[in-house]
This record gives sequence, C-alpha cells and structure tokens, in this order.
Amino acid sequence: MKPVRIALFTPFSPTIGGGSTIFRSLIPHLAGAEVRWFYLAGSKVDFPNSTYLGPSALGGSFVADALNSAKLYILQRFQPVERYVRAIQEWAPDIVWVNAMNEGLLVGKLCLDAAYKLHVSVHDDPRGLAIKSRRYRHLAHFIDKCNCLLLKRANTSDVVSEAMRFYYKDRYGVNSGVVYRYIAEPTFAVAKPATGSTILVGHVGSAYSMPEVAAFLGALRKIEETDGVRFKVLTFGKPPFSKIAGGFPGLVENCGDVSEREAVERLQQSAFVYSMYSFNRRHRIFRGTSQPTKMSTYLMAARPIFAHCPQGSSMIDFVTRFKVGTCVTSLDQDALVEGIRSILKFNLEFAEVQRAIEHYCGRRNLAYLEDCFGLNQAGLDMAM
Repeated sequence: MKPVRIALFTPFSPTIGGGSTIFRSLIPHLAGAEVRWFYLAGSKVDFPNSTYLGPSALGGSFVADALNSAKLYILQRFQPVERYVRAIQEWAPDIVWVNAMNEGLLVGKLCLDAAYKLHVSVHDDPRGLAIKSRRYRHLAHFIDKCNCLLLKRANTSDVVSEAMRFYYKDRYGVNSGVVYRYIAEPTFAVAKPATGSTILVGHVGSAYSMPEVAAFLGALRKIEETDGVRFKVLTFGKPPFSKIAGGFPGLVENCGDVSEREAVERLQQSAFVYSMYSFNRRHRIFRGTSQPTKMSTYLMAARPIFAHCPQGSSMIDFVTRFKVGTCVTSLDQDALVEGIRSILKFNLEFAEVQRAIEHYCGRRNLAYLEDCFGLNQAGLDMAM
C-alpha cells in the first residue's frame, strides 16, 4: 500500500524555533506517512523533504504590513497564500497539516475549500499572540475568528497543552488532542551539578519579558551580596537577556546556538534551570495555554526547574504535577530570593523526571496523530 501523503505547512523554517522542534520530533516516527514540509522563511534552509515557498508577506513596514494583515485576517483573500496552496496541490497530498499561525490560518481554510482532509496544530493561541503584540493587537478579534472557524471546520486538530485543550473546548466547543514534543530515547543520565565556587543556572531559548528577567537577576545578585556566593546564568540560543544583562556585570554568559545534546550536557552542570512568563495582563491567554518547548529540554537535562510566572500559568502545572521544580508567582524580590534558596535545596527525584517525560513527551503524542492521519490502518495494510 502507498504511504499516506501529508503536506505540512508552517509560516516558519523547519530548523528554527519551538514549533519546528515539535514537528521535527514527530515526523520521523509517523510510520506509513510521507510528509513534505512546505514553509516560509527569510531564506531557504537545508532540510530533507521540504519545499521553500519564500519569505512571509507579514512584517516589514507598518503601512504595508497593515494592508497585508487586513487582506489575510479580515478579507481572507491574500494572493501569496493562494500561491502557497497551489504549490501544495501540485504535490497532490492526501492530507494537509497546517500550523495555526499567520498565513497558516488562511492556508488551512483554502485547503478545506478545496476539499482536502485537514489537520490543524496549535502551538500558541493566535488571539493570545496578537493581544500581547503591539502591531497586531487591533486585529485580535479577526484573528480569533479565523482560528475559531478553522478549528471548527478541520477534520482533526491538536493543541500543545491540556490548558489549551480546555480553553478551546470552552471557547469554541472544539475537541482537540494534546500533542507536545516526542522524545523517543531520552539521552539524559542522572545529572549532578558542577562543583566549584560558582553556582550555574541554565536557560534555553526566548525570554518573554525583560522586567521579570531583571527581577530574577536582581534576586540572584542580592543572594550573592548577602550569602557570599557567586552565580553564573548560562543562556543558549539567541541572547535573550542581552538588553538587561549589562546592568548585572559578570552574571550572564551567552553560550550561543549549540546542538541540543551539547546544551543538555551543559545544563546538567547547573544547579537549576530557569523559565518565565510575563506578568503583563495582556499575556494572560498566552501564558495560560502555551507550553514552552524548552521545558522538554529541561526534562532531559534532569535539573530542577525554577518557574517564575503568575498564577494561572500553564507552567505551574507542568513543574508541580510530577514535582520537577518550584514556582514563584510574584515579582517581589524577597519572594524571588526565597524561591531561589528553595530551589537550591530542591531534591529532584529521577523517577519523577522519567514520569514527566513519559507523560508530556511519550508515545501518546504519536498515537493521537496516527489516529488523526489514519496511519494505524495504513501501517496494518502495509504489513499484510
């Protein structure tokens, strides 16, 4: 039997960002599927079974972007997207799989109009992203309407967290499965932090807001002054703390872009790892439904997770369900100091890390997609 041909569309590169990490973790394990990745990016990247469609039409000058955004989200008639859909049609897929973000919202709609079976993945709620931005917040209502109609019409859909699943069930009346990153063979060992006079703290990827980072770094510096210890925050990826690190000389070291394996090995030397969400009210939907991909990297590093975020953040359930870290839900420096001292004493049990990996990153992620794509039956037919 021929494999199921699946065309995946994303408005971002296959090689950059948390969303691409999730897709890359899943695709090689979808037995019975032939997946071709259609993507937008600033330039073409070397990635197997992919088709570069050009740069995104969004962004750039404010006036041009306003016009393009109106065409995309309000009129839902946008010539570049029509070209993307024609390229997908030329490949003749059995199923179209889109990421519900930017151009992906209209690509999905046009593919449904063309009678394709459609699967939608949501990694960040589009309305939540729009509200927290400066440029697109005035379009949040229209973006939400596009996402709502897309999810209601789609044959199947997945979301990145239980919180997002409940959110869409309540808001749209849509049932979705939860699909996060899949880790086939975790490469971690029982981690032991480095010994020495400096306490290492690890951080991967983006920081969502600078005031929270400044409060965290300020708390580290206060402990240094009162307790006679030294901290070093190791950051991996684009320098997320660069705007604020200058105010804390010697505290932050940018380790640049490295492979995840190398990042995990270095994170294992840390006393704990750090993740945060903005306390800004406009970020409420984002922080309540998203699930940072960096959390899966932290689980592989097997270090306690220090979550700094407001009440109602999805991150709180992530670190407390399996006791893999602690949370501080305040910007108060004394609360942060107390939280940091607590995480330094945190006894992380390896069995809890293994349970968390199995729950969040285990095979259930693949099983749901296999059902959505009809791969269980396809695999059975190919074996016969």
